[in-house]
Amino acid sequence: MKEGRKAGDMKEGRKAGDMKAGDKAGHHRSSVEEEEGEGAVVWSRMQVVVMGVVLAVYLTTLHSSLPGGDAGELIVAASELGVAHPPGYPLYTILMKAVFHLLPCGSLAWRANLLTAVMAAAAAACLYQAVRLLTNSMAAGWMAAGLFSFSRLTWAWSVTAEVFALNNLLLAALVLTAVVFSRCSPDRAAQVSRWGAVLCGLCLTNQHTSVVYIAVIVPWVLYTLYSHKVLSWRLLTEVSLCFVLGLLPYAYLPLSSLYGHARWTWGDHTSLSGFLTHLLRREYGTLHLLKDHQGQGFIAGLLAYCVHVSKDLSSPVLFFFVTTAFSLHTRWQKGGCGVLVVLLVAVSTYTIFFAWRANLDIEKPLFRGVVERFWLQSDLIVVVMASVAFSDVMGVIQRLVPVQKYHVDKLAAVFLVTMQIAINVGHCDQSDNRTVEDFARTVLAALPPNALVLTKGDLPSNSLRYFHLVEGVRPDITLFDQEVLTYQWSVPMLGRHVDIQWPGSRLYLHSGTSQHGVQHFTFRQLLDAHYHRRPIFGCIGVQDHEPSWQEAYHLRPLGVCVQFVKKGAHLDLDEWLSASTLFTANWSHPLPASESTWEDVASAEMWRAKTVAGLYLLESVDSIQNTKEKSSLLRHAYQIYKDAMTSNAQFPSYWHKNFALVCDKLRQVVDPAEGVSLMRSTLTHFRAYLRSDPQDTQEHAIRDAIDKLHNYLDVVSKTG
Repeated sequence: MKEGRKAGDMKEGRKAGDMKAGDKAGHHRSSVEEEEGEGAVVWSRMQVVVMGVVLAVYLTTLHSSLPGGDAGELIVAASELGVAHPPGYPLYTILMKAVFHLLPCGSLAWRANLLTAVMAAAAAACLYQAVRLLTNSMAAGWMAAGLFSFSRLTWAWSVTAEVFALNNLLLAALVLTAVVFSRCSPDRAAQVSRWGAVLCGLCLTNQHTSVVYIAVIVPWVLYTLYSHKVLSWRLLTEVSLCFVLGLLPYAYLPLSSLYGHARWTWGDHTSLSGFLTHLLRREYGTLHLLKDHQGQGFIAGLLAYCVHVSKDLSSPVLFFFVTTAFSLHTRWQKGGCGVLVVLLVAVSTYTIFFAWRANLDIEKPLFRGVVERFWLQSDLIVVVMASVAFSDVMGVIQRLVPVQKYHVDKLAAVFLVTMQIAINVGHCDQSDNRTVEDFARTVLAALPPNALVLTKGDLPSNSLRYFHLVEGVRPDITLFDQEVLTYQWSVPMLGRHVDIQWPGSRLYLHSGTSQHGVQHFTFRQLLDAHYHRRPIFGCIGVQDHEPSWQEAYHLRPLGVCVQFVKKGAHLDLDEWLSASTLFTANWSHPLPASESTWEDVASAEMWRAKTVAGLYLLESVDSIQNTKEKSSLLRHAYQIYKDAMTSNAQFPSYWHKNFALVCDKLRQVVDPAEGVSLMRSTLTHFRAYLRSDPQDTQEHAIRDAIDKLHNYLDVVSKTG
């Protein structure tokens, strides 16, 4: 009775304190706040409004087709009941499959994008409620939900089919649960801890980096339960079982492998070792983003994140986050900052841990984009802490200056969120983005009938796979990811679903049978088995694990692809040039300034393809002795570059360099009069190239060539 009365007194005292603070700040309590003392997590009307507003903005900027990156693989895996790349993302896959069945309209890519937007909007609602409970300030809740949801990173990953929006939702729900747990009475703490355990398990079924937050929150929860004198062996068992319940989506992995009908899946999970290999990301490198990569280091990673907070979350967020010390000090004196300290420790630990383990070179735009995605988990807590500090600062201002009736805090929050939207909407609006779709459809349309296409890299593998398997584009061809051939599971799991004659069950440096009975084959044997049956292409590039094919084959480009042809094979020049020209004839997407996104990479590859036939001819003449034949090929190369540069107002700077090389080689096999004109063209384009790309590693050689050609022209003009 004494303990129950004490708990009740604590609860009543807390409610009275909240009412007093609310009166001072001019706030009103919502229906959810009337129940939160009992530990209930109830959706308030304002949460619904916040989710609706965020979702409405997301829908206006929603990607209308297939995004780049892993989206194609994730969608194909869900549609085929397969497994995505490690660690498998089973919860996201199951949710996508459910949406595909329940929502009958739109392409699967659009439905997956919509699911992402809904989850991201739900995360905003959870953030709003968490901050509202922490501050009793509607304005602070708006600020948290708005500044996080409409930051560049969050917004970009909330309108495309990816796993990060679900991760934001799970983490936001975990933060909300922690806040509710910190406020509920001891007799309800056990119930909230069970739900929190389920959430912890669910977090780990989507993004393993959540383990850092869990590792910080769980000891605090156990200590709090112990201090409330409700921790027992029975409760520990129940919480553990709830955690295991949250992990149940991982059962999807072995069930998918046993089902075995997916035309695309990653790994064989019918054995414990196969399951653990996938779960622990051993093929990518456990605790690494990718194998065999090196980043800038710990300090550089931390500095890059700090710059990101100031630039992408906004300077006010950085300012208020820094003033968190003020909030913690003030709340510590009132005895109400425990959960904030836990969140601060969690975000600090996560940010430090990730900066230590992120092993990608963020100087490369595409790799920086990969690293940035994992900053979202830090961003979420940073915004929560900043919003709490915002509420406390506004409270001080309102006590010093009688401006409560003007709702300055709400006006400030709305202004900050509006500015965030205005700054980022141009970058994050993906409603007209069809670059990856156009890339995939262009490639598939250009391939000859019955082609065998061996893809390499995320861009061609995921985009071509989606349109080929899901939307049924070019059912006559066969697609296979050549980079998974080195994995022991690839041919047994995927080989039976494709029209390929396999010389063995695993790609290796030499053929034969291993000591474990695995039949190895070389890449050359794979090509030999199909060469006379169908044309074989690589897209984009060729695997670099096994080089035996180079003895008998060389690569002939066709747009962004290369065809494997036997050395010495006849080339029908006119037919090949016509096919090469048609490959990119309709590509109208602008030349990207950098390759920071997969859309940029797709467009850049297509721009390279516009002149790749000319480059191939330029490189081919070195092995040709016949002057007439050499002159003919160089003239074709000359015309390819000239037509491309004439028909495009903007083009890659390296076109100048390659065209200069073509002109220089061509002048050596033509009559002297034409040679002088070609020499001037060589000078013009070498100079243009150095103006646009002065950092080329061959700069000195190019300048030497310019000087020699210039001197030669001077001599010719004087003697002419």
